[in-house]
Amino acid sequence: MQNYDDLLKENLEWVETKLSLDKDYFKNLSKGQNPPFLYIGCSDSRMPIDTFTQSEPGSFFIHRNIANQVFPNDMNFLATLEYAVEQLGVQHIIVSGHYECGGIRTAHEKCRHSAMISNWLMPIKKIEVEHKKELELLENEDDRLDRLTELNVLEQLKHIFELSIIRNRIESGKYPKIHGWILDIRHGKIKEIEIPMEDWKSKGIIPKEYEK
Repeated sequence: MQNYDDLLKENLEWVETKLSLDKDYFKNLSKGQNPPFLYIGCSDSRMPIDTFTQSEPGSFFIHRNIANQVFPNDMNFLATLEYAVEQLGVQHIIVSGHYECGGIRTAHEKCRHSAMISNWLMPIKKIEVEHKKELELLENEDDRLDRLTELNVLEQLKHIFELSIIRNRIESGKYPKIHGWILDIRHGKIKEIEIPMEDWKSKGIIPKEYEK
């Protein structure tokens, strides 16, 4: 692991490497951003999405929090979403969880925590209760945690579709496509979560105008 003194030193080495390949790299980078993706992920330090996708700076506009939650009263998130959609014109919104998520495990274990952590994780506990029968069919606890991680992503996708800024965009016919991902930290691969499109449309979660 790096120590603090390494950070600035390695930054200079990175700058020199970039300039050796393209003398205008930072000049071009500073002209502005036009990212095609809004990424809503977990704060976990092992989850740098640009590394997982081999992407250059400028590809992702990013919002991260513990266990990749989407709250309709989170002003930080709402401001990020509005800016990404209205100002940057992102083409895709990706909600991404990951296996071996500490937030998911903490919610599952039902240990005593501070009021702040408990309140933050309460929606995940509710997801677990709502899907108790499905989860209990899985004999292995790791499998149950993996499935809870996937169910959490699906729940956050519902919240995205239900937000007025997204619904209005979909109904207008010009909207970003919405995706669910799981980063499989055990193997390094990205797993796409299938959205039950027709079921959610029939329930009014997704506007009928939305096409994948």
